[in-house]
Amino acid sequence: MNNTVKKFLVMFTISLFLLMPVAFADDGDYTIPEANVDINISDDGTAIITETITQDIEGSVNGVYREIPIAEGQSISDVHVTTPGYYNTPEIITNKDNVKIKVWLYKDPTKTQKIYDDKVTVTYKYRFNRLVKMHNDIAEFQYLTWGNQWDSRVDKLTTTITLPSNEDVQTWNNPPDYVDESTWINNTTLKTQLSNIPSHTAYEQRFLIPKTTFKPGDKFITTGLDAKDKIIQDQEKYLSDREFKKTVSTIVNTILGLLLFVPFGIYALFGREPKIDYKSEYEYDTPTDDSPLFVNNVVVGNVGEFDVNAYNATILSLIDRKYYNIIASNANDTIIRRSSKDLTDLKKYERDIITFLSSFERNNDISFNYIKDNCDPTEYTSFISNWKQTAESEISQQKVDSYFDDKGSTILNITSGLMIALSVILFIFTMFMDESFFNIILVVLMFVVGVMTLSIPNTFAGRWTPEGKQFHDKWKSFENYITDYSMIKDYPPASIQVWGKYLVYATALGCAKEVSDNMFNYFKSVNLSEDNLYQSDIVWFSYYGGLNNMTTSFSHIEAAANSSSSGGISSVGGGFGGGGGGTF
Repeated sequence: MNNTVKKFLVMFTISLFLLMPVAFADDGDYTIPEANVDINISDDGTAIITETITQDIEGSVNGVYREIPIAEGQSISDVHVTTPGYYNTPEIITNKDNVKIKVWLYKDPTKTQKIYDDKVTVTYKYRFNRLVKMHNDIAEFQYLTWGNQWDSRVDKLTTTITLPSNEDVQTWNNPPDYVDESTWINNTTLKTQLSNIPSHTAYEQRFLIPKTTFKPGDKFITTGLDAKDKIIQDQEKYLSDREFKKTVSTIVNTILGLLLFVPFGIYALFGREPKIDYKSEYEYDTPTDDSPLFVNNVVVGNVGEFDVNAYNATILSLIDRKYYNIIASNANDTIIRRSSKDLTDLKKYERDIITFLSSFERNNDISFNYIKDNCDPTEYTSFISNWKQTAESEISQQKVDSYFDDKGSTILNITSGLMIALSVILFIFTMFMDESFFNIILVVLMFVVGVMTLSIPNTFAGRWTPEGKQFHDKWKSFENYITDYSMIKDYPPASIQVWGKYLVYATALGCAKEVSDNMFNYFKSVNLSEDNLYQSDIVWFSYYGGLNNMTTSFSHIEAAANSSSSGGISSVGGGFGGGGGGTF
């Protein structure tokens, strides 16, 4: 998988984490520690409903509201609102499919002071007309005692439903998951206690009641259907489906949990490093004769891949070998010019750089500042991509393979891709199903682990051979030496020319800035004359700002490129009531 896709996945993951508090926030600007719903159903099919809802409000709000869905033929009347300890102005808005009760809240009797960071208990009392369905064989009361439009969870919900009689009444809780206790406290009243109902989650209570419990009248919803057996079958299917879904969810969660540890299992099988005798912390000279290009390919980042430091190191190498002359350099810009040296001995990836830089020549001079201002980011990105492919062809893949076995990394990448794909599918699934917050977190976590393992270097799951481990560790020890000023001070490079050579390799290793700073500090400590700097073009180039101008120029173009790349009979849950509320 290329770096662009990896960067996208990393950015997507970061965005996901930033958006999760919004998507799954339990409260918003309020929480609901407690709610009580009392429903008193009369024998004519109407009900007096009293809802007492406590909202712990954060910040300043105008008030709270309650939205109650209604079906055709139903209505809400006789609305009363009380707010103990606060003053209110209720506003009742009746629409075709709902009634909205807005309650403007104030701290003072003149109604000028809004509430702020207050805990408010609001009681809504109203008559719900035509709330009971009358079928041919049974009466049915099906009501969403708690609707799915609340942005907050409710910590504790208590419902009391009073019927004319509880004789031969069948009841169901849909779903039963949040019910702590449900008991008939007398011959007419069922009390149900629930806890920890998540936000945007409905709770329905369903009753089958003998028709003789009610007196004849026109305040019922008449269906003309034989419904009892179908309702019982619907409830049995609902409970059966829910149990099946719980079982599947448990299995899936177990599999997901195990998948989270798969990357570590792959590391244990393929990624553990071989033991070697080499233990030195510092190497005081380049440990092998390999090119800076090869060192970058094997030691830095993913084994077998180049980063931009390989490109910069190649330009330095061309300057060091006199293919370019340094015309001028200061803190603001550096100008180089192609020498007349024959290009026959150069490899294609080196000639490609010369061709690319020549496109920015003006009067035979190449200004890094001019490149920064005039190079098209898209063209630069395309060139670097093609250049890396050309450079890879110059690297001995057989030698790389003798140093590093990437089988574990390949398996990890495949596994990570499957984890990402599976987590996306499951995440979409959870959006349409009544899944718990834990399930969603587990799916998101699997996605994050998949992206992270896909983004880490292949050295995590891949394995060095003993020869490759020694090669890698020696070059890292050399990096330790050239980046440690105390070591440079005590064991300095033998000559200015050696300093130049080290700067080229430091660039390939990605530590050119630290090494050039150490060089400047060392020269200053020994009072080295600037005349000596001209013994090495690279030292001269670096000392007078060339290295910084070069890397800054190409980093600027790369950043611009990245920024430019980066839109009849109701089934379970079909009862009346529900809705939700909030603040405004």
